[in-house]
Amino acid sequence: MLTKYRSNTYILELVKASKMLAQRNSFEYSCSDEAGRLLSVLVGQITHGKILEVGTGYGVGSAWILSTIAPNVQFYSVDHAKEKIEAAAQTICHEQAEFIVGDWKEAIAKGPFQFIFADAAAAKTIEGVELLDALAVGGMLVMDDFTPEEHFPEEWRGKPDEVREFWLNHTKLRATEIYLTSTSSAILVTKLNGKE
Repeated sequence: MLTKYRSNTYILELVKASKMLAQRNSFEYSCSDEAGRLLSVLVGQITHGKILEVGTGYGVGSAWILSTIAPNVQFYSVDHAKEKIEAAAQTICHEQAEFIVGDWKEAIAKGPFQFIFADAAAAKTIEGVELLDALAVGGMLVMDDFTPEEHFPEEWRGKPDEVREFWLNHTKLRATEIYLTSTSSAILVTKLNGKE
């Protein structure tokens, strides 16, 4: 018999409101509850500085992050879709949050960031170097929505995985891939001080 634990089932009211907003707008790309719970635990360790979310959507990831943000930490979330940003900001309405409409690279000037949640495909791939530059030394980067290699569809097998190659083999990072569910994973990265 499987036991249910509160930590794996409880969803905060702010998160519920953001999830409902996404559902009303037929948006299917919000971060999962498993990713959200991981974010809320990790963000709880950030005691100062700034947090960046790349890809706001309708604010589900934002809500998980803001659920445990420390009082003197500033949160920025950026998305290119104005209607999503406005709806998320109105639903969340948090004094430590600033929602930005535009390309995520426009938020770099507000860094460096002690924590980055990259939930936009381009930031993980072709813009990975800029994302890394925005991260403070000792900071953490979290990326979700990965498929574990054993669950790759046939057309992916045997082909280079440029995203994993960049993040998991980078000499200025410590990185690992962890399972969120049996069929989904996340990559966690911390930036080193330049010494290998």
